Amino acid sequence: MSLMQQHTRAWSYQVLSVVLGILWTCSPFTPAVAQADTELDVQVYTLGLHLFHLGDYYQAMTEFKRFSLLFPGHARQSATELLIGLALQEEKQYDAAFTHWQHWRLPDDTTDTARVAAFKLGELRFVQGQYRQAILQWQDFLQRYPEGPLVGRTQYLLSLSWALDGQREQAQSLLAAFPARDPLASQALALQTELRSTPEPTFKSPQTAGILSGVLPGAGHLYAGKPWQALTALLLNGVFLAGAAYAFHDGLEVTGAILLFFESGWYLGGIYSAMEATRATNRQQQQDLAAHLKATYAPPPLTFHALQTPALGLRLRF
Repeated sequence: MSLMQQHTRAWSYQVLSVVLGILWTCSPFTPAVAQADTELDVQVYTLGLHLFHLGDYYQAMTEFKRFSLLFPGHARQSATELLIGLALQEEKQYDAAFTHWQHWRLPDDTTDTARVAAFKLGELRFVQGQYRQAILQWQDFLQRYPEGPLVGRTQYLLSLSWALDGQREQAQSLLAAFPARDPLASQALALQTELRSTPEPTFKSPQTAGILSGVLPGAGHLYAGKPWQALTALLLNGVFLAGAAYAFHDGLEVTGAILLFFESGWYLGGIYSAMEATRATNRQQQQDLAAHLKATYAPPPLTFHALQTPALGLRLRF
């Protein structure tokens, strides 16, 4: 075959390839493939949303994660990520939900979906009772979003978090400046009134309890409000002291020394125990007050349906 014939055949193959490509593009099968891809993303997302509504959050997360992997640039990608976090929260996997929203939230994302993710970081720690961590997250949210949806709710929850952490002055200062037109204004006023009218818990001094136990075993426990522990400490120390005195009186120096050795352990242990009992009493007092305030004034967490309440002013599309 001559060189000219080879060039002619190669050129013919190129022309044929172009013609076949045009025919394939114009064929009725190509739109069907594209349509199938479009239907697939709708099917996966809709299935996940349906499972979420049914309360099957684990399977819903599976479908939403599949959607994220298959369609990373989809318009509903941010809604999908938000739904994954909400499903984790419904499953009470609070740390996993926190990590999910913390890693997914982008610094330059100004959408309401990112706003909700930032708010949820504080809400999750609040639900877990980690009020100091919640305070840090609420403050970070208000620095990033000084106005707009969820700002009033964040200010209220920040005030309540301060109160639950025992920092009444910070709570009072925030509540005094709370917007009067906010939907939570009445709750903020009620919380402010209770904080003003309710005396702060009187905490007892662990050092005082230790000194009292050093003077008289059991006195520190009685000071801490633990009468049975006080009686036990007094009896144990009394028995060992009486036994040691009896042993020395009868000339049993070794036995007396052993009893005094154990008595010194009970004596020093009683001092430490009285100090710990006082700290436990103080903690219980603070926890009881915090439980009352939280049960009375904490709004419920923002669920999937609550986030779509018009009063919140969020622009979310699920």
